[in-house]
Amino acid sequence: MTQGRGLVVAGVLVAVAAGAGTAHGQAALLRTVSVGPVSALAFSPSGEYLAVGGTNNTILILETAGWRIVRNLAGHTGQVNSLSWSPDGELLASGSNDSTIRLWDPATGETIAVLAGHTGPVTSVSFSPSGTMLASGSHDTTVKLWTVDTGTESRTLRGHTDWVTAVAFSPNGATLASTARGGEFFLGEMTLWDVAGGWEIRTTPYPGHLACVVFSPDGGVLATGAYDNTVRLWDVATGRGIRVLTGHTAWVTCVAFSPDGEALASGSRDGTVRVWDLSDLTRR
Repeated sequence: MTQGRGLVVAGVLVAVAAGAGTAHGQAALLRTVSVGPVSALAFSPSGEYLAVGGTNNTILILETAGWRIVRNLAGHTGQVNSLSWSPDGELLASGSNDSTIRLWDPATGETIAVLAGHTGPVTSVSFSPSGTMLASGSHDTTVKLWTVDTGTESRTLRGHTDWVTAVAFSPNGATLASTARGGEFFLGEMTLWDVAGGWEIRTTPYPGHLACVVFSPDGGVLATGAYDNTVRLWDVATGRGIRVLTGHTAWVTCVAFSPDGEALASGSRDGTVRVWDLSDLTRR
């Protein structure tokens, strides 16, 4: 693997690590920044900045060159659950327990717009690849699409019966994936939506609570993380399961593909990040 910056979050510390050269495959710690309890993270597209959302309702912007705090974004009245940068890095979106989404100018720290419409905590926000649209998921069981330029709601997608835990656009922006918890019967679900038409393409049931979802770079595979400690890979075209990745010993809370799609990282409440080799899938 090539050297690079990685991120591990635990407790009240953000720890920045190098990716190679240490015994037993562990990363060498480069810097620890004390920022308070962390609930959300997102690197800017250029990698120059890291946005850190906190349980104290604020967002810190760190400059990665020196890992100093350059901006403190205040405005939310509840924990910040999710962060997403626009593709050009000019905007930062945040979803909060206060049921709102804020669009920020990360260069000045000013609030550009407050998107109100959800009636429960906002758990996930995601910019479309074009940057013209924002998707959000909430405890109110809905997914909403927003027009970024005007800050207005363009569509509400209904169908989930429990908290929406994550939303993710496909690389071409035509499809949106959303995951939901399973309610008292622990039957979660993953839904694919047609973005232009707003209609449901397919809902795949899941025997447990789903926590996160992400598309592969080529758009052909979905990865989900769940409360049953597993990572699962799904064929987007058919909805069929491709593979179950086991090893975590607690909830899988986040998943991310490498840019080439040959590796998948998963983070868990067990305190570990696992990196899975998917090179055989890219050669199919």
